[in-house]
Amino acid sequence: MKLQITLDTYSVEDGISLVRSIADSIDIIEVGAPLLLEEGMSAIDEVKGAFPEVEVLADTKIWHDGTRIAASAFSHGADMVTVLGGTTDAEVEAVVAIAREYGGKVAADLSGIGGLVQRASELEDLGVRYMQVPSGLRRMAGDEDARDAFHRNTRAMGGNPLALARNVMRGLASSSKIAVVDNITLDNLDEVLAIHPGVLLVGRAILSADDPAAAAAEFKRRMQES
Repeated sequence: MKLQITLDTYSVEDGISLVRSIADSIDIIEVGAPLLLEEGMSAIDEVKGAFPEVEVLADTKIWHDGTRIAASAFSHGADMVTVLGGTTDAEVEAVVAIAREYGGKVAADLSGIGGLVQRASELEDLGVRYMQVPSGLRRMAGDEDARDAFHRNTRAMGGNPLALARNVMRGLASSSKIAVVDNITLDNLDEVLAIHPGVLLVGRAILSADDPAAAAAEFKRRMQES
């Protein structure tokens, strides 16, 4: 199980500074979409240069023009890129082909997808090996969530948010992994670990902690013991 830290800063220097104290506990550094928009693909170069032994994921959120975007991200040092799960099969196939050319990986962001389990299986058939699945651990606020596909699915499954992630994982081959994201904290970590995801995506619970290094180390310790 890998621990991924999400860098949604608007400055690569700030992001690198935040990671330095926690790098020993981190397996994947995500160069977030806000950072990519602010500083461009050069942010990937800088993060990879600062932490060459850590995997770097570029949160490119590819919807179209995937060949060009993926090639650029990989050429700047990314080990993995993201595609939006709702994009076309042809777009996914193009990104997977570029990833293979560069020896990289592709993760699919399944946020907002209605038929999560079915789409994850389709994406796996197209060559995607990482599925980013919302944890659903943010409290459902009420009627406004009725418009959200994830919360509609969650309600249909008796209100158990992590059941969706578990069902996605059960439908995948052993070579594919789910990466659980959204509101994962040390308080609910045992609940998340119980479904045995391949990757945990954590941001605020580490970066905004009083002692980020201690928080990251505790996440990693409990992950290794699970």
